[in-house]
Amino acid sequence: MIDPDIQSIQISMTACIAAYFGLLWVLRKDSVSFGLPFAYLSLLFLFHMPGAFVQLVDDQFMGHRHEIEIGIRLTAIGAVCFVVGVWLARARTAEARVTPVQPTPMAWFEEDRPFWWFCALGGWLFSFGLTPLRHLPSIGAVIYNGGAIWMLGVLLGLRAAVRKRDTKWIAIWAGLLAAYPALVLVTIGFLSYGTAAVIIVVSALAISGRSYWRIVITAVLTIYISLSIFSNYFQARDNIRNVIWSGASMERRLDAISNVFTEFKFFDGSDQLVLVGFDLRLNQNYFIGLASENIDSGSVKLLYGQSVSDAMLALIPRAIWPGKTVFGGSPEIVSKMTGLELNPDTSWGVGNVMEFYVNFGIPGVIIGFLGLGWFLGRFDHRAALAETRRDYGTTMLFFLPGIALIQPLGSMVELSGSMAAAWIAAHFWKWIWTNWGDSVRGLLAPARDETPL
Repeated sequence: MIDPDIQSIQISMTACIAAYFGLLWVLRKDSVSFGLPFAYLSLLFLFHMPGAFVQLVDDQFMGHRHEIEIGIRLTAIGAVCFVVGVWLARARTAEARVTPVQPTPMAWFEEDRPFWWFCALGGWLFSFGLTPLRHLPSIGAVIYNGGAIWMLGVLLGLRAAVRKRDTKWIAIWAGLLAAYPALVLVTIGFLSYGTAAVIIVVSALAISGRSYWRIVITAVLTIYISLSIFSNYFQARDNIRNVIWSGASMERRLDAISNVFTEFKFFDGSDQLVLVGFDLRLNQNYFIGLASENIDSGSVKLLYGQSVSDAMLALIPRAIWPGKTVFGGSPEIVSKMTGLELNPDTSWGVGNVMEFYVNFGIPGVIIGFLGLGWFLGRFDHRAALAETRRDYGTTMLFFLPGIALIQPLGSMVELSGSMAAAWIAAHFWKWIWTNWGDSVRGLLAPARDETPL
C-alpha cells in the first residue's frame, strides 16, 4: 500500500509543475512580459521541489516526511493562486487596450544599445563600486536595490541578440550575465545571490522564444543542469567559503572554485550526498510543516497579521526613524513557529509560503499569493508595455520594484522595504536618463553598422 503522504507529495508536485508551465503559457500569450513572475516561481520551486523529490526516491529521509508533505501541499496551493493572480493582473488592462503591442523593429536594436549599456554599467557601479555606502541607513537599501538595474540592460541586450541570432553579441551579453554570479561567488562565497539574477534574466528569454515546446524542453534541460551545478557546489562549498572568508588571494579562491568544475558530475538522483544537500538546503517544506504542526497542537498561535503590520512599519526609512524596531531577516519568526534553536550566524529565511500561513492559515496562503501574483504580474506587464513604446523611464519605474518582489525566502518586512527602496532608486535612474539620456547616447552609441538589418 502506498504511503498517503507519498501520494499527497506526488499530487502536490504535479500541481506545481502544472502551475509552472501554465504560467509560461499565460505570459507567452502576447509575450508582453519580462518574465518576472516566471522567475519568481522558478526560485520558489528551487527551495521547495528538490526537498519533496527526496521523499519520492529514498525512504531513508522519511523521518520528517509528514512535515514535507504539509509544506509542499501549501506550496502547491500558493503556486496555483500566484498564477491566478498574475493572470488577473494581465487580463485586458486599460493600458493594454489603448497601447497596441507591435514587435520591436530590428532597426531599434542598434539605436537602443546605449540604454542597455547605461543600465548594465550603472547597475554594476551601484552593485560593486558603491559597496562602502551599503551600511548607511536607507541609502544603503536604495543602492542595493538600485543596482539591480543592470539586469534590465543585460536582459534587453541578450534578448535582442538572440532575436537577431547575432553570435557575437549573444556571447558578450551572456558573458556579462555569467560574470555577476562569478564575482559574487569569488568575493563572498555564496552562489544563491548570483543564481537568482541569472534566473531573472533567462526567464525573459523563455517568454520571447518562438516555440513553446522548444522553451519547455530548454527549461527541463536548464533545471537538470542547475541541479547538477548545485550538487557539485554543495559538496565543495565549505572549502570554498573557508578559503574566501580567510582572506585568501584571488589565485587560491579561483583554485578552490575550479574544483567544482574539474570534478564535475551530472545530477544523479540516487547519490546520497546529493539528496542530503537537497534535504538540507533546498527543503523549505520542513519548516512549514513543523510550524503547521505546532499551530495545530496549540503550542504556538497564528500571528494574525503581525508580519503585515511590521511590513508597513518597514516602509518608514531608518534615516527618519533611527530607533525602528523592525529589521530585515526572519530567524525569530522561524524559531518561534518551528520551535527550533537556530544558529544566529546562518541565514534562515521564513519564506513567503510559511509567513502567509503562520499569519492566517490556509486563507493567508491563498490571499497572500493571489496578491503577490497580482502585484508582480502588474509590475511586469506595465514595465514590458512601456518598453514596447521605448518609454524607458516608466520601464525602470516598474521593473525595479518588480525585481524587489522576487524574494521567495524573504519576509514581508524585506519585501516592503526593498520595494520602497527600489521605487526610490527607479526614480533616480529615470531622472538620470530623462535629463542626461542624450549625453549617454553620445558616449555609448555604437558605431554605425553599414550591414543592413
